[in-house]
Amino acid sequence: MKRILQAVPLLVGISLVAFILLQLTPGGPTAAYRGIANIRGEDLARIEADLGFDQPMFVQYFNWLGRFVQGDWGISFVARRPVFGLIMERLPATLLLMASGIIVSLLIAVPLGLLAAIKRDTWVDHTLTFASFVGLSIPVFWLGLMLIIIFSVWLGWFPSGGMVPPGEEGVGILTRIRYLTLPTVAVSMVSLSFFTRYLRASMIETMDEEYMRFNKARGLPPTRRYMKHAFRNAGIPFVTVIAIHIPEFLVGALVVETIFTWPGTGRLFFDSAIRFDYPVLMGVLVLGSLMVLVSNLLADVLYAKLDPRVRFD
Repeated sequence: MKRILQAVPLLVGISLVAFILLQLTPGGPTAAYRGIANIRGEDLARIEADLGFDQPMFVQYFNWLGRFVQGDWGISFVARRPVFGLIMERLPATLLLMASGIIVSLLIAVPLGLLAAIKRDTWVDHTLTFASFVGLSIPVFWLGLMLIIIFSVWLGWFPSGGMVPPGEEGVGILTRIRYLTLPTVAVSMVSLSFFTRYLRASMIETMDEEYMRFNKARGLPPTRRYMKHAFRNAGIPFVTVIAIHIPEFLVGALVVETIFTWPGTGRLFFDSAIRFDYPVLMGVLVLGSLMVLVSNLLADVLYAKLDPRVRFD
């Protein structure tokens, strides 16, 4: 409860900074209207008055905040629809991409991290370490483009974009997996490498503890030592790192959704930025900030739950 109460003013502060930065961008909130042919200065003034943009900035912010907490996130300048409904339509696609990215990252990173720690300072460890650094160094947008060129253009194994075939909705699970495969690989690459490196370091630190040497002296088989004792204790900070890392998938999804034309909130944010659709930008920014705060709260709760020695006094 204490952390929830602390998150409220923090979220308000984040929204205030985002609101001011968007107001200070060239052209201001009415930049989308300035590109319309034959629009006059008095027309822009009337639009600003109708939307409340002729008032002082902080008055505009508190008016927006009052409507926002009541569920009124504004009206999209481009779609002419409520922002909340627009975002909620796109959110499931983003959550699907994030969930698949997290699952793939963990399914690969956990065994690789364990293997690197167990085979410490061998060629296996050095190879996995090198591969992890390569994965951490690859830009997501470059990886996405390479995946499209190789597996869509050259080999034709996977579609290059979209969530389902154009004009089709009731497609089977295999078709959806084909469309999901390349975006998932792109969004999970950096996290996969990070999780592998972190689990390796956490396992090595745990394996050097005195109780692990005692278990070895007792004659416990390696599988029991590593999985029951080492991995259980090394997994406590690893779980919290996963929770904190969840917003990183949202950031990666923004780039991946743009490259693969995935119909999620990341693609919506990109399109809204190009079209100067400020209400949608504010909605997505606040939603992303809320996900960061919830992820950190979840990490605190999980750490206290997994490790009884932790107390938040």
